[in-house]
Amino acid sequence: MIKRLLASSILFIFLIYNSVYALDFSYSASIENMGDKKYKAVRLTSEIYNQIQEDMADLAIYDNNEPIPYFINSFTENEIETKKIYEMKLINSFVKDEHFYYDYAVQKPQNEDVTATSIEMQIDKEDFAKKVEIYGGYDNIHWEKIQDDILYNVGGSKKLEITFDGVKKYTYYRFKISNNLEEVSFSSVKVKYNTILQKKEYFTNTISPAFTIEEKENTTVIKVRSIKNLKLSSITLNTDSIFKRNVAFAGSASKMLYNLEFENTQYRDLTIPLGICRITSDTAEIVIDNQDDKPIKVLGIEIKYLVDELIFESSESNEYILKFGNSEIQSPKRYDISNYREHIVNEGYDVLRLKEIKAESSAVPIKIHYDYKLIFNIVISVVAVVMGIVVFLKLKG
Repeated sequence: MIKRLLASSILFIFLIYNSVYALDFSYSASIENMGDKKYKAVRLTSEIYNQIQEDMADLAIYDNNEPIPYFINSFTENEIETKKIYEMKLINSFVKDEHFYYDYAVQKPQNEDVTATSIEMQIDKEDFAKKVEIYGGYDNIHWEKIQDDILYNVGGSKKLEITFDGVKKYTYYRFKISNNLEEVSFSSVKVKYNTILQKKEYFTNTISPAFTIEEKENTTVIKVRSIKNLKLSSITLNTDSIFKRNVAFAGSASKMLYNLEFENTQYRDLTIPLGICRITSDTAEIVIDNQDDKPIKVLGIEIKYLVDELIFESSESNEYILKFGNSEIQSPKRYDISNYREHIVNEGYDVLRLKEIKAESSAVPIKIHYDYKLIFNIVISVVAVVMGIVVFLKLKG
């Protein structure tokens, strides 16, 4: 009997412990493994965003019932290279105090600013090295010094291009060469603009959410559903009504939208840009100011939102399981894989298909508030009493 009592106490502790610390998720979805890349990714859908916490802490990927590390990626980064070349012509040259001066101007004036990151010269002479002062101007009268540099062509090594320390916008350039006994001059001069920009392209998706319409005084209030936790970038009305009215969304963004037609030409702007607007409630309102006009007919709504990917290392498994929906998880996961995310993104990965989302019936949360400290103290006391009885009986026997 004593052994049974002790075993029951231990089992009771075990059940209490597991009821407190078990990680149950409300939803799951299979991820089909495919492709030959070492790393895989799965993109989240609007249904997933609607059911997770705002900080996305309750996301987990399982491989054979074991959680696997991942990191969140939201964009690709592309290099955009811009190159421009402007031919220049010699407009003046002179010698002053033993310094040789050469003034150049853009050969064909441009309609836009002449921007430059370097200037390249062609020099027919060989075996020379000259210090050069470079000046810039806008009118061939006033000059601003840009920098000092050296041009040379010695023993097969040459430097005939000068890179500026920033972007310049001059249309005139002056070269001042000292100690120019060889009378080095330029057969051609080109101003060059060459930049490489890193551009982020965020992953996006569009949905046509359900909505209801209610007329309130002089406004039309559209309640949009199923947008909780979405990072909204724009919202567009679908209507064939002729109008031009102010439209506001969620009290944070507004714009004059219109759908007009004159002389067989249609003028239309039905989109409110939102930047990145995150809604934490289940619904949000679009308010159309009708003033004293009749309400317009809204046929549909299109929402564009930013999408995140979960990237993880692949295995030999045929599928993985994405689990989500657990309000008890307090903080997002932190895995070592995020420390070398740039290498993974640059190497490339396969984007896997997410199958149907299923509700886990065994994981439906029950809102019961336990005083875990009190329960723990009671359990310890019970075990202590049982152990005391066992020890007493053994000593007595």
